[in-house]
Amino acid sequence: MGKDSERERPADRPTGPPRPPGLGGWRQWLGTGGGWPVGTARLVLLGVMVWVLVGTIFSANLYGQRVSVQVGEIAPKTVVAPFGTIDFASTAVARAAARRAVQPVYSTDPKVLTAVKQEATNDFQTIANLSADTAVPLAAREAAAASAIPIGLPLSVWGEVLTLPPSTLAGLSQNTTVILASVLGNGTGVRDSSASLAEAKSFVADLAGTEEPDPGLRLFLTSLSTSLLRPNTFVNQSETAARREQAALAVPDVRIVKGERIITAGSVVTAQSVRELSALGLLNTGFDPAPLAGGFLFGLVLAALQAGFLWGFRRRLAADWPRLVIWGVVTVLGLLAAQLLAQVPEANFVIVPTAAILLASLVDPAVGMVTAAILAIATGILSGTDLFTAVVAWFGALAGVVGVSRLSNRHDVIRVGLLVGAVNIVTLLSLDFMSGAALGQAPVWHQLVWAFVDGGVAAVLVVGSTPFLEAPFGIVTAVRLIELSSPNQPLLRKLLVEAPGTYLHSIMVGNLAEAATEAVGGDALLARVGAIYHDVGKLKRPYFFIDNQYGEENPHDKLAPSLSALIIGSHVKDGVELARQHRLPDVIQQFIRQHHGTTVMRYFYEKARDLDTGDGVAEVDYRYEGPKPQTKEAAIVMLADASEATTRTLKNPNAASIEQVVRRLIRERLQDGQLDEANLTLRDLDTVARTFTRVLTGVFHTRIEYPDPVLKEMERSQKRGDMGHESARRLRRVGGDGSSGPNSRPR
Repeated sequence: MGKDSERERPADRPTGPPRPPGLGGWRQWLGTGGGWPVGTARLVLLGVMVWVLVGTIFSANLYGQRVSVQVGEIAPKTVVAPFGTIDFASTAVARAAARRAVQPVYSTDPKVLTAVKQEATNDFQTIANLSADTAVPLAAREAAAASAIPIGLPLSVWGEVLTLPPSTLAGLSQNTTVILASVLGNGTGVRDSSASLAEAKSFVADLAGTEEPDPGLRLFLTSLSTSLLRPNTFVNQSETAARREQAALAVPDVRIVKGERIITAGSVVTAQSVRELSALGLLNTGFDPAPLAGGFLFGLVLAALQAGFLWGFRRRLAADWPRLVIWGVVTVLGLLAAQLLAQVPEANFVIVPTAAILLASLVDPAVGMVTAAILAIATGILSGTDLFTAVVAWFGALAGVVGVSRLSNRHDVIRVGLLVGAVNIVTLLSLDFMSGAALGQAPVWHQLVWAFVDGGVAAVLVVGSTPFLEAPFGIVTAVRLIELSSPNQPLLRKLLVEAPGTYLHSIMVGNLAEAATEAVGGDALLARVGAIYHDVGKLKRPYFFIDNQYGEENPHDKLAPSLSALIIGSHVKDGVELARQHRLPDVIQQFIRQHHGTTVMRYFYEKARDLDTGDGVAEVDYRYEGPKPQTKEAAIVMLADASEATTRTLKNPNAASIEQVVRRLIRERLQDGQLDEANLTLRDLDTVARTFTRVLTGVFHTRIEYPDPVLKEMERSQKRGDMGHESARRLRRVGGDGSSGPNSRPR
């Protein structure tokens, strides 16, 4: 028994020496026959291959849909949107138009009017000072005024203004302030534009003409007011920008609906069509690294998720190279099928469940569930389907994984397919109800019908493809094991007819092994099937084995012990040869090789020692060639084989004697080192011993001997078919003379 009792091995692929030559180097490299440790390099290589293939599929999918067109050209083919998306370019155009439609927002600056009024006051103060300085000649004062207030007035007008009485001058000042306030203080003020300023000047002239009838003073009032006029209303940049952005946000996204026709073959390509093709990534503008990078990045994520699940939850599968290869193959083929059937969204209802069921039956149920989730999303992206389709495909796949865990034959896969179809319909209906879909529409029923039919199609694909994945990789599924255990198998039928004793012995060993293996957490079905075939080698010479002698003369009584040992030991090789001829899986052949390990044929060895003439007897000549059992299932079959055969020799097989024999045999095998390479703990061996004892006690229990009158009465009752018109209770009480007696105990 190995030191590391907790070490895990694949239950259906026993380890051992390499298989004989002639099976193909590639199968040895895959590790299907010997269970050699798998190097990190092979795991990395597999991961890289899956990554590259998945990345290639996604990149090819993106590049294959692209079309090379320009505005004004004739469309070479009809292009339909494979998925819905936002047309960002058209959305930007619509929002830019909305921004332009918003007029600028103006704000009036009150400080401008205040400043203008102050300037007017200053100008009139200057005029008042010049008017009051009569000591200076008028001509000099006119020149000074024209210089101080350069508004382009003739000197004669300045002379008229400077000679005005103070009250009239004050009235002009007030009129100027009123005109400026009227122009700059109205609702819009004077905007910062030449048109607005020209309009304001015209308004000033009109007001001046109204206020002042004198031509010279009207000219002065108009010129001074106009010179003081300036813009006081400006564009409010922040408010304008905010309103324009608000208008742009109010424009909804321009969407491209899945199935929308972008261009039609033979039609003229428009700018809008080009924008839509670009938005969908379907416009060929030369080499674009984005699809390539995106496809391989997605493939990297997919491969990394699978590797993370393997490392975190199913690390034991890292040593099972064939199953890892199947995992990668099914994943890649599923994505490839999704790409090829991208125009048929309902294909996801077939692809994802088929891949999940195959992985659950050939690799591991948890692997099937995880891969179903990944494939549902990935195939949805490839085919451009919506989230509902991906969810339905995933739920159907989960139902398939659950259903496949209870298979008893290949026909049960059809029931699994019906389960998948039913779950597809229920899931799709629930999503339709939540989305408010009109159930009376034809497309809805079309999808519902396909959802159910695809479940059956998935089952057919699983049944048809499983044998092609089982044989090349040496995988044996539960269904295959159940088929192998059928008495209709040619080799078992031959064993039943030509060596019935061996057949019955094998069936009994199978029952023992199945019960004990299940008790210690092993693969009970594998142990039972391995036990059924473990002695098929006795078919070559059945009469040399006591199972099939039926009290006749034992041929070994006339043979030398060495020859007898050679004949008995050869049934292992003969069994392997028959197994190969009947194409039994490698895992079953391992049971045939290992069920005796390297134990000693004790009877013939002791007989040889008794007949020894002094030359000596080598124990190694009387040992089986082995190898020793490599798995707990093979070790339990070895112990069950010895326990069943030895228990048959007991004269009084009660529970105590049976347990004593079983524990002695286990102890002998343990001390002989036969269990060193099997991952069985001492606790497991104790469980095996108790299970063997319980089963064998039930088989060899003591039966009650009925008195002769009771037996005769039972025979007469059976002939009449009515138990002699007596109740069962009455018959149980009948004694030797027909009455109740001491021997009337129930059987």
